[in-house]
Amino acid sequence: MQNMNYYYDFSGQKFNHPLSLSINSFDRKVFSRQTSLELSYVLKGSYEVITEHISHSLTEQELAVIAPDEIHILKKLQPESVILTIHIDFERIPENMLGSCKNLFHTILCTPVSNAALLRSLKEEIRRLLMVLFNGDSADGTDLFALNEIMMKILCIAKKQRNTPFEQLPVDSTHHENYVRAIQFIDRHYQEDIHLTDIAKTLSFSTSYTSRLFTRYTGLSFVKYLSYVRVRESLEDLLEGKASIEEISGKCGMPNSKAYSQIFKELYGITPSTYRKRFVKNLLPLPEQETRPMEFTQKQKELLTKVFHLDDTNRLLFHAEGIQIVSDGDTLLCTLSDARQKELLLSQKEDDIVLTIRPSCTGT
Repeated sequence: MQNMNYYYDFSGQKFNHPLSLSINSFDRKVFSRQTSLELSYVLKGSYEVITEHISHSLTEQELAVIAPDEIHILKKLQPESVILTIHIDFERIPENMLGSCKNLFHTILCTPVSNAALLRSLKEEIRRLLMVLFNGDSADGTDLFALNEIMMKILCIAKKQRNTPFEQLPVDSTHHENYVRAIQFIDRHYQEDIHLTDIAKTLSFSTSYTSRLFTRYTGLSFVKYLSYVRVRESLEDLLEGKASIEEISGKCGMPNSKAYSQIFKELYGITPSTYRKRFVKNLLPLPEQETRPMEFTQKQKELLTKVFHLDDTNRLLFHAEGIQIVSDGDTLLCTLSDARQKELLLSQKEDDIVLTIRPSCTGT
């Protein structure tokens, strides 16, 4: 049964909005692939990030940027681990706003050692996003303009990093390569009536080798893994609320609604209908066109406040290589990582104070 203690889901898909944010302590069993850009930030514990090309662990306050259409999984390495995930779905953004986003984003891991500047920038945008969600009220709801501004800022930051190399553990094992090929086959054909022999035949493996491959790398049998993939891929249809459980189970490839509900409860600890009701509870408009605010539990608020310093009056206004400017009430604080190699000039133009920072001529 999944740990629901930290479960929170803000999903824009109910309103056809591109941005979604979730917090959970789920033990993910299957690989997934989305058309969205994904940011996964470890709030507590540690996770292993596995893609077709990398395998690497992330600890608290480290982040993975997952490129669209990258098949991947984030596995819990500790029982009490909690992760915050943001998705920005390009299929829900008009193409004339962004143009083609193909190949603009790359999967990248951000830690204090590797890609530290990117980690700081994205963490600040996540903090701002949480503040917007925290400050929503029953009269005005969530500030859509602020939400959109933060979403576009995240895309701009991630896009600029497309040529940044990520810290990578080489995955040159033949078994790992074969395992990924089998996972990709299921990803393409999960809605069909497929069997272990189909994968073995298509990939020129023996049936026994294919079976051992799944057990070794997923800890699951082929049948169980396939069922988990089908249920995982059905979530969007479930949350849209248009189709019945019976229709959804058939569409994703499950034999019937009973089998679908059983596997769903194994994965998420609750029934599909309860999961759908919790989602609607967060997003359903109230009478007289009022909007229901997003509901964080006290436990979630305490964890997020600790990680993102949401109760800190300081606010990051600007960050670049070696320069950081924050506001503290009416005071602006400018920090330079190596002021000895820079020349600072302070001047005033009417009501504006201008601080000019440039390389020192003397180099001292």
